Amino acid sequence: MPSTFVSRQAADEPTNTDDLPHNDLGPVLNAVFWTLTSLAFVFMALRLYCKYHRGRHFWWDDYVLIASWIALAVSASTTTVCVALDYGKHGYDINPDNLPKMPFVAVFAGFFSVLAAAWSKTSFALTLIRLSERWMRIMIWFIVVTVNGILGTAMLFMWVKCRPIAKIWDVTLEGECIPGEKIITLFQWSAGWSGAMDVVLALCPWVLLWNMKMLKREKIGVAVAMSMGVVAGVASLVKMVELPHLAGDPADTVRVTIWGGAEGSLTIIAASIPVLRMLIRRKPPFAPAELSPTDISRLRAPMSFPASNETNESQLSPSSGHMLLGSPSYRAYSDKD
Repeated sequence: MPSTFVSRQAADEPTNTDDLPHNDLGPVLNAVFWTLTSLAFVFMALRLYCKYHRGRHFWWDDYVLIASWIALAVSASTTTVCVALDYGKHGYDINPDNLPKMPFVAVFAGFFSVLAAAWSKTSFALTLIRLSERWMRIMIWFIVVTVNGILGTAMLFMWVKCRPIAKIWDVTLEGECIPGEKIITLFQWSAGWSGAMDVVLALCPWVLLWNMKMLKREKIGVAVAMSMGVVAGVASLVKMVELPHLAGDPADTVRVTIWGGAEGSLTIIAASIPVLRMLIRRKPPFAPAELSPTDISRLRAPMSFPASNETNESQLSPSSGHMLLGSPSYRAYSDKD
């Protein structure tokens, strides 16, 4: 995304820059972007380890999450190349020899940053689809389709906003481009929808877990863990507010780049957190992202009641993972809550 106007701003640099700021935000950008990317990798690796350790097979949500981190790493790598080509400096401090190379690489950085956000959200949505049914499953699929469609449109216009395409990174070429204000509006709309859908997906676990046979403490803990995606939604909305800076000095676009990378990395972290509960509990009731269809059906199965007041330890069903209401075992466990 920073490539939208960086070429133009560099070309329009003032003649006298002695009294202007000459700070370089490139090193800060590199440090923040790679820190976020590394944290996302650690959380994703721990998620995969937990599932493997418990003998759970990887599912589509895991593979899509891995693909989203790869896209994030590509975005971080190409952003580092841009920094080496003076991205992060003010337009008047950019070496003319680095144009149009730097804006060309920046297109890839922005493209893969949005791709990482889209795929990481899709991964979390797929996890929720495994737990949902009927109307909620339809709603989540609607979110998956619209988020990928809208973000995909934004990614497409990164490449087709100018004719010829090379004019995107080389303003000296003859041709025409879509007005920058319209491109910013498209990017803002896509970021706003993406952030809003993050909030909706974060609320879904509370509805899904409400009627499941779990202790109230467990319901709240799991729901909170599965709702961390709201943080990624906040990052997306902040990016939406920052997007108008694309029309300013190239150094001002660094904030947009940082929030774009934060959106994807925070979504990966949020999608991984629920599975990590096994690291702090010896034997958790379940980790939502690693539930099998059999696990889900057991949690939704009607509760069984004892036929008489005579109860024994057989009322604890190890295979189903829950205790029968009224049994001594259930009461003893409930008293600990």
